[in-house]
Amino acid sequence: MTTLAGHCHCGAIRVSLDTALTAAELPLRACQCTFCRRHNGLTTSDPAGHAHFEAAPGAVTRYRFGQGNTDFLVCAECGVYVGATTETPEGLTAVINVRGVDLDGFDGRTPEPMIYDDEAPAERLARRAARWTPAVVVEAQPTS
Repeated sequence: MTTLAGHCHCGAIRVSLDTALTAAELPLRACQCTFCRRHNGLTTSDPAGHAHFEAAPGAVTRYRFGQGNTDFLVCAECGVYVGATTETPEGLTAVINVRGVDLDGFDGRTPEPMIYDDEAPAERLARRAARWTPAVVVEAQPTS
């Protein structure tokens, strides 16, 4: 098991991804929605892994748009988009913005452009349940 770890610019939100895959084996996606393009987001996930977001109290701003079923996690201190979470029937799932948290191993890779505009809410939820990473978000003083 490998743990990839990173944090927002100021360190108020720390992210880890436990995975059996290397960074080179993980998908790298460039969502083409206006939010992700404006934040220059590149995301990854591993449905067989586990994502952990740990934030200082009050450091997470949750932003929703579009269909309103996803929380885009933005640091209230430095403004960095760190990832997104959504509730599925299997539980909370997430993608991690590898650029926002500076995860090692993704530099120089060409992301796969993704367009989800035509997805119905049920299709979007099913895709995320199948492709995103089981996750937890904890608001507490980050550990070193």
